[in-house]
Amino acid sequence: MTSLRSLTFIFLLLASGGCDSNNKSEPPVNVSLVAPTSANIQEAENQTVRVFISLDSTASTSVMVPLNFSGSAKQNADYATSADSIIVPPNTTSASVDIDVFRDFDLEDDETITVSLGEIEGNGKAGTMSSISFTIIDGEAATVDKTPKENGANLVLLNTQYIITEGSIDFAVVVLNFSDQNVAPTKLFAEWSSDMDFETDVHSLGIVDTPAFVFGEENFPQPYEFSLPLSGLAPNETYYIRVYLDEVPEEATEQIFDNVLLFGFATNAEGKVTTRCEAPVRAASGTEDPLFREQWHLKNSGQSGFANNNGVAGADLQMTEAISNGQNGDGVKLAVVDTGLEICHPDLAATVEEGKSFNYAFQNSAGSSPTDPFNHSVLGDHGTSVAGVAAAVANNGLGGRGVAPGVKLRGFNLGTTLEADFEAELLSSLGGSSSNPDSASAHIFNMSFGSEVPSENSEEDFVNLVKMGTTDLRSGRGALYVKAAGNEFGVCENPHPINIEIGCVGSNSDPDQNLPYLINVGAFNARDVKSSYSSAGANLWVVAPGGEDGEEQPAIITTDQIGVHAGFSKIPVNSLTTDHRSNLDGDYFGGFGGTSSAAPATSGAIAILLGVNPDLTWRDVKHILATSARKIDPDIKEVRAAFNGKPYIAQHAWQINAAGYSYHNWYGFGAVSVDDAIIMTNGYTPNSLGEFVESRWFPAADNSNLSLAIPDEDGAGVTHTLTVTDLPNTANIEAVILDITVNHGYGSDLGVKLTSPSGTESIVNAPFNVILDEFPGMRDWQLMSNAFYGEKPNGTWTIQVADLAADHTGSLESWRLRFYYGDHP
Repeated sequence: MTSLRSLTFIFLLLASGGCDSNNKSEPPVNVSLVAPTSANIQEAENQTVRVFISLDSTASTSVMVPLNFSGSAKQNADYATSADSIIVPPNTTSASVDIDVFRDFDLEDDETITVSLGEIEGNGKAGTMSSISFTIIDGEAATVDKTPKENGANLVLLNTQYIITEGSIDFAVVVLNFSDQNVAPTKLFAEWSSDMDFETDVHSLGIVDTPAFVFGEENFPQPYEFSLPLSGLAPNETYYIRVYLDEVPEEATEQIFDNVLLFGFATNAEGKVTTRCEAPVRAASGTEDPLFREQWHLKNSGQSGFANNNGVAGADLQMTEAISNGQNGDGVKLAVVDTGLEICHPDLAATVEEGKSFNYAFQNSAGSSPTDPFNHSVLGDHGTSVAGVAAAVANNGLGGRGVAPGVKLRGFNLGTTLEADFEAELLSSLGGSSSNPDSASAHIFNMSFGSEVPSENSEEDFVNLVKMGTTDLRSGRGALYVKAAGNEFGVCENPHPINIEIGCVGSNSDPDQNLPYLINVGAFNARDVKSSYSSAGANLWVVAPGGEDGEEQPAIITTDQIGVHAGFSKIPVNSLTTDHRSNLDGDYFGGFGGTSSAAPATSGAIAILLGVNPDLTWRDVKHILATSARKIDPDIKEVRAAFNGKPYIAQHAWQINAAGYSYHNWYGFGAVSVDDAIIMTNGYTPNSLGEFVESRWFPAADNSNLSLAIPDEDGAGVTHTLTVTDLPNTANIEAVILDITVNHGYGSDLGVKLTSPSGTESIVNAPFNVILDEFPGMRDWQLMSNAFYGEKPNGTWTIQVADLAADHTGSLESWRLRFYYGDHP
């Protein structure tokens, strides 16, 4: 009889494989390394190299293969590996490890990586290829050029006054010197002509001697006044005024500005300056809009839009069904706050709401009307072109059409001279006035303008105005403020190579764009990727069509100033000139673009949504746009480089946050998709996002005296955390504001990343943001991120501040967070 002890021994022997005669007789497999396809790896391409382990036959048990890494390249400084050993599972013949090669900008020789097999564990032995090597080809070396900018005789002309009387045009200019040296006296010339190029018919208005500028002395600019009598001008003609400086003095090392002011105007039948919109007679050819077929932003079939190259089918607003169904934003009130609006334009007049526009410059223009926002300049009216993108009339047999041709349109001309009280006018045009002008009854405000200043926050009056507008206007549903994000992506004097990928001036550089009450809009082009100029940042909400230059690549086709003698259509690089058979009257422009186009395209899309469901709140609209947005350029890669051997992500690829929203700093939540937004609107319950709450500030611990040193030229930077615990568990983030102070000698060295408790990362200030060149760090700068939309605010938040350039150092002094949230279903 077999004893219990014997049975136990047999069981243990079987369990350990001690009686497995097959395993004992199985020969060891040969383990070899498989070299990459190319022996040369380009460092600049941030490549990931996959190295395979190959077995010459399957093994019945796992084979573990340790790997040794050597060569002149240093692990975890020049590259990182996904693992230091590989396990090949039973009955398989291969496995792999990734080698992530870091791009850097160091001047160094090409480097090598050698991968060799370690001591193999399991039923395997080294095969013929036990070691492989490849070479990292060094990329471009670069440093930040911090040479102080030599302004030289940086003389700037500014127009301070421009008054049109019954008998003359009276204007004044000042000469400012932003110089780091003395500047000798020079001369100021003023002339007028009927020839825009001033090659013929040139008449002098005066020559003025300007005094010397002494560096270091406080100079109060003297206005120089000129007058052009109208008595010598012919009726129904176009004239130009030019003011310019004599040659720049010899001591100037660089002349940054052109130092020429150019004005243009037209005379009417009485020989007076035309200061009101005068409707022309235009003959329509049927009901089809002849330019619609080239308006790629509405329906992109791959047409060229009169440019030299075609677009890509489908790169548009995705609004075929909306157009087919006649969903045009009927009755929605759209205000274009800009440089003017031609309310009698044959392709706009039918949409203009009578008596609701306003001209802030009417008191300085004889014959003008306060309710006619006419811009008397003949050199192009930005506001008229913006209005056409959003609201040009459809199916009238003229030109093209707007995104929402059923809106009720009004325009506010803010004026253009320094004497205008721009801030007061801006507030009254954005819902702050119920009469003269009536802006408070508007539903949507289009803001295709902006500014860039370093480390500055929005003015308190503006913040209060947009808070009021989103709370009180539209019968408490809130007005929509649609803002152009900026066109400074490529505006660098001495770019670092990484600026080409992440941009030069961030969209956070406009103080007003760090507020949750605005919809910040970037631009994409006819090939369905970011427009080359469109500013990037974590404060973008969506992107919309903006196009490119209109010559090589399609731009936006829209309304222009009336007639062949006025407007942007006179620009030679514009393919849709007044010589083109489709624009013989000169009422249209084929080269409009910028985020100035993307904003009114979005305003038009919003008008369509409000036309479908007028009860939507401003937050509902933002939510629908974000949720229905189309992810474009889906394969865009992250931008990463190593600094001091520490990899730093300067721009993420598309990320999906913890609430399921995709976000990218180039595109926000994606491209506006009108038809999908309408579908969502049809089934949407208005005002369903809960109460909109602005939290208190949450400061970091020891916030008053952090003084955390930031390593110089080091990708790791410095990190710090704060924990949020007392917000409702049901809260869903709608925006996060970071308030940060950094003492530093050169602000554009700094990149700032914020990480949520859920692990979502957001670059709230990209490194090498040139708006911070020579600026001493950041001073209580409030930066907004939309990347955390829908996430929960409670938990530990992490900030990273990295200094990525040499020669200046600094410290993180303080930071705090504020949350805007609701309770989403």
